[in-house]
Amino acid sequence: MRNITLWPWWRFIRAWFLTFTLASMAHTQFNLWQLGKVDIAVSLNQRIAMTGQDWLGLLPTYGVIIAGGLLLGWLICAVIFHFTQARSTLVQASFILAGGITIGAIHTAMYPILQVTLIAGARDFGLLLQILCGLIGACWFVYPITSRPLQYNSN
Repeated sequence: MRNITLWPWWRFIRAWFLTFTLASMAHTQFNLWQLGKVDIAVSLNQRIAMTGQDWLGLLPTYGVIIAGGLLLGWLICAVIFHFTQARSTLVQASFILAGGITIGAIHTAMYPILQVTLIAGARDFGLLLQILCGLIGACWFVYPITSRPLQYNSN
């Protein structure tokens, strides 16, 4: 029996969970930081409570959007590498970049559709934090805890 941590769907769920959790936390903390700039004090207990509430509140919308985006981005990578003879290092780097590009594309696409930055924490420097969350989550997809990196076989 194979180790469950090596199954592609498990790697996807784990990477999505990390990406969404980091993106949600970055969103909340970025907004609370902006409130601090206008002299609104937020205690540590309030920060923790708001982070948890935002995580739950964003899960059915932003969480689903991130899951769909990552799935699409990584499927595109898999199809491309199915028809090419890319080296393992290039495959790994491409999947990581696809994670960051996906998050950037999600935010870029949401603005013209809704005429508002849906994730307020994705304004200015916050957008870079959101993209970084996508890159970190993708690293966990490519390099699992078991230290066996993703290897794509086109056979």
